[in-house]
This record gives sequence, structure tokens and C-alpha cells, in this order.
Amino acid sequence: MSSIDISNLSVAELAALKGSIESIIGGRRESELIRLREMFEDMAAESGFTLEEVMQATPSKKRAAVQVKYRNPDNHEQTWTGRGRKPLWAVALVESGGSLEGCLI
Repeated sequence: MSSIDISNLSVAELAALKGSIESIIGGRRESELIRLREMFEDMAAESGFTLEEVMQATPSKKRAAVQVKYRNPDNHEQTWTGRGRKPLWAVALVESGGSLEGCLI
């Protein structure tokens, strides 16, 4: 790309040049956006989708289920994986002198 020496231009000439550049950038920006959209529409169509379907798709953040590690000896429906905050039954058990090791599944 060749460089243009603008150091000798007047303020009026620089202002006019700036306006021309902004106009050209706006036009190019619009045409590039249209070109990109057409490319994306073609890519989506090749895969059997519309661009709107692709843009509405959200990735799922499913995690693998964590196995239960502890079960409340007094209520077998209450379980805990050992991750995160201890459930109240586990806190009460430990505070009363019990051990979580006795609750291992």
C-alpha cells in the first residue's frame, strides 16, 4: 500500500479528505457486512439450516451428573454429592459427634 503525504494539506483540505474517508469507510463497512451475511447464509444452507436458526441456537451447558456420595442415615431420601455447601442434615450429624464416613454410599 502506498502512503500519501498529507502533511502539506490545508485544514480545509484535510477536513474534506476526512469526510471522504468516513463516507468510503461507511460504504465499505456496509458492503462487507452484506458479503459476510451472504457467506454465513450459504454456510447455514449447506448444513440444512437458515441463518436465523443458527443465530437462535444456544449451546447447552449440560454437565455430567455427579454421583451421590453420602446418604442421611435417618432419611434415605436425603443425599449429598460431597460438593458444594453441606446440607443441614450433614452439618447436624457432624455437630452431634457423628461422622460423614458412616454415611458413605
